[in-house]
Amino acid sequence: MRYFLLLTILISACATTRSQPGNSVDRFFLDPTGKTYFLLADERLVTDNPLGQNRFEFFDSSLGSPDVVDVANPFSVMLFYADYGQLIILDRTLSERSRLDLFSVEDILEPSTVARASDNKVWVFDNWDYRLKLLDHSGKVRQRSNDLRLEIRAVIPPDAIYVNRGQVLLHYRADHRAALFTNYGRFERWITFPPAEDFAWNPPYLLGRSKDSFWIWDAVTNQQKEQPRPQVPGEVKEQWIPMAEGYLRLNTATGKTEEVKFN
Repeated sequence: MRYFLLLTILISACATTRSQPGNSVDRFFLDPTGKTYFLLADERLVTDNPLGQNRFEFFDSSLGSPDVVDVANPFSVMLFYADYGQLIILDRTLSERSRLDLFSVEDILEPSTVARASDNKVWVFDNWDYRLKLLDHSGKVRQRSNDLRLEIRAVIPPDAIYVNRGQVLLHYRADHRAALFTNYGRFERWITFPPAEDFAWNPPYLLGRSKDSFWIWDAVTNQQKEQPRPQVPGEVKEQWIPMAEGYLRLNTATGKTEEVKFN
């Protein structure tokens, strides 16, 4: 509750500059330790090496840019390439540890999006039968939801899966809502969000931005607060990631990040 009360106060101008990648940034991500990862315009995933000046990086020219970058576990970073059904696991140096072809997994035919489960397994949404499925460490389906076309009247696949401890959310962006499930794949309820043009998930916070405003939803308290969007001089393209006391802002042209805190 205190976090959302802080949102009602003006945003301070105090900012902390972080290290910058050497290429324009398409997306960026924040792991639970506060470490940033950058998906560059040339499709490389990079992060700083805390012990030296060089960077860790990963790139597979045969797959291109990943559709999902999940850094919930910094020792087991997960990439998903939807067109190829490829699930790749990287270690903390972004070196490949393993990969799994989801098209080869029994009971999965059309995987569209994935997320790291709270017990380090993997949630997969299968467009073939509209079910949320849980893969164990051997790559076998161990749990599955009901057919969501029947249970929640879902007519389109979700755009993303978010996981926060015992919560699993399927985000339907065009409908401005998310379906909340338990970590056993049981549907609980719908959650409605204000309209937004882009989103960022950093558990337990979901941030949505539109032209004139932004909002942050807390998955723990199930509360959200909408605020006017701060004015930025010029036509600077930015991305934001929600944090406990504000948000992390990225200038995608320069790669410069700064923490903006709520006083």
